[in-house]
Amino acid sequence: MTIKKTCALGSLGLLFACVSAMIVGTVVSVWPRGRTPPVDMDDLILDVSVLSESWDVCVGPAPLPKRERGERESLYVGFCPDGFEGIGGSLHEVYRYRNEVDAAILFHLEFSGRGFPERQMMSPWTVPAEWSYGSSAADRFKFACGEVDLPGLHWKCKAVAQYDEYVSVFITHLSSDNMTLEDVERILVAIDERMALYLEKDM
Repeated sequence: MTIKKTCALGSLGLLFACVSAMIVGTVVSVWPRGRTPPVDMDDLILDVSVLSESWDVCVGPAPLPKRERGERESLYVGFCPDGFEGIGGSLHEVYRYRNEVDAAILFHLEFSGRGFPERQMMSPWTVPAEWSYGSSAADRFKFACGEVDLPGLHWKCKAVAQYDEYVSVFITHLSSDNMTLEDVERILVAIDERMALYLEKDM
C-alpha cells in the first residue's frame, strides 16, 4: 500500500514538473525580448541641428544619474536658446527597457500619470486646441501642455512616446521667440524619423 502511494505521488510530482516546465517554456518563447545588441542610445537622442540656429546644447548628452524608472539604460540632452537664464530650455530623454512590455507598463505608470506632475501647475495638463500631430511611428504617444509658475508664468509642453522597448520624452517651454507649437511639431517629427530609422519602424 505504501509503495503504491509513493509511486502515485511520484507520478503526480513528475507530471507537475513536466507541466510546469512546459508552461515556463511557453511563456519564455512568447514573452517579448529586447533586440540584441541594443541600438546605440547616441543614435536615438535628438540632434541640436533640428532646432533653430539660436539653440545650442547646454548639458549632455549623458546618462541619467539614477535608474529611477526601472530602465536598463538612459540618455538625456538639454538645449538652451540664446540668452538662456534658467527658464526656457528644452530636454530630450531616451530610456531603454528590458522589452516592450516593460516599456508599455512604465509609459502608463510613470510617464502618462506621474510623469505629468501637478506641482507648480497653474493650469491642468491639456492638449492645445490647435494641436493635431499624432506620432505615426510610436506604439503609444501622449502630448500635453500646461501653465507653470517657475517663478513667472510659462507654458510648458511634454511629449512622451513608446517605440518598442524604448521611451522618448521631450519637454520644452513655449515662447513666441524661441519655441512655438509649430517648432515642437517639427522636433517631434524629427524624433519619430530618427526612431523609425534606427529601430526599423514604419511611419
